Amino acid sequence: MKNIIVFIILSLASISATAQSPELITALLHRISQQQVQQDAFFLPGIFPSYISSKEVYSSTKKDNNIFYNALISFTLKNIKPYLSNNNKTIIDSIEQKARPLYAHFINQKGRNTYNFWRTDSAFEYPYTGLLNPFNKHVTLPDDMDDTVFSLWAQDVSDSAAAAIHTVMQDYTNNGTNELRSVLPTLNNYPAYSTWFGKKLPVIFDVSVLCNVLSFVQENKLTWTKADSASLELITKTITEGYYKNEAIYVSPYYGKTSIILYHIARLMAIKPIPALEALKTTLVTDAAIIWATTKNPVEKIMLSSTLIKWGYKVPTFEIPTFTILEQNDFAFFTGNIPSYFGNTLRKYATQKGLGLYYHYCPAYNDALLLEYLVLSNK
Repeated sequence: MKNIIVFIILSLASISATAQSPELITALLHRISQQQVQQDAFFLPGIFPSYISSKEVYSSTKKDNNIFYNALISFTLKNIKPYLSNNNKTIIDSIEQKARPLYAHFINQKGRNTYNFWRTDSAFEYPYTGLLNPFNKHVTLPDDMDDTVFSLWAQDVSDSAAAAIHTVMQDYTNNGTNELRSVLPTLNNYPAYSTWFGKKLPVIFDVSVLCNVLSFVQENKLTWTKADSASLELITKTITEGYYKNEAIYVSPYYGKTSIILYHIARLMAIKPIPALEALKTTLVTDAAIIWATTKNPVEKIMLSSTLIKWGYKVPTFEIPTFTILEQNDFAFFTGNIPSYFGNTLRKYATQKGLGLYYHYCPAYNDALLLEYLVLSNK
């Protein structure tokens, strides 16, 4: 049955490129721009509003100032910008200009060129609540790899700055000095990157984060290190053992879904072919196509469409959701995962019960995902 589904999707896709209206692309860019905050009592100027929910249900009740979604939107817009009209490029330039001052609020305050998910320049109240919260409310998490690489990308990092932060990253790997958590036992021995720039926090692997770090290495043509090679080996092991399908929340605790892991892998592979991943491409495409065919969620379908396009396939046409359905969708791209800091027994129990999981939503990022798909489908 699986092979039939994949055959139908990919045979149709090979002859049917989706023709999308340039007007919709322009409308999406304007819509993203309009969501960028100018003045607000809570949100910083230039930020794209995002929200936290303790359940995987979209809610705009709990507002959140974070740099993550701004940096992701910037990264997405920069990647598609070469394929847009001059007028649309001007819209992106305006968005970027308004966002530039934001990064100073999230950079490490001790001079290191790393970035935090939340503000570092002022007193901060930790936004997660509940019995499983291991942090005091005024304690900020360490800077992290994801926000660092995306924030540097958003600011057009220089070659020298990229090389310098890559050197810093080598001190934050699974090198035996910190306890290793949030990983399957078979992955314990890989000297890959931790998610966090924190000496006191356990080493936590996330294959999606590792894909982002390696994308940064590839995009900036950096010399591979032992940690880079180990991270690739860990990603490859996750695929060959099927962990990205059967244990997604454990191998990617902050993204937590097979479809999102596939999206990250495809984004890495699109920069420059990596033989170890190219050898697994058929498996990856098959799994992505199956989820594409069976998902009922339009955001997930849009994201997987871009994933398949990056692997060289066109997907059949499908109904584009309304802005309301797109922006207020329950599909969370990023998850705050408190159980990831705990030992195996408590982590598995809490995860299975959905305790300590916080879902982050950003309507403008969902718009950016649709925009990416429309542009890629017309390349």
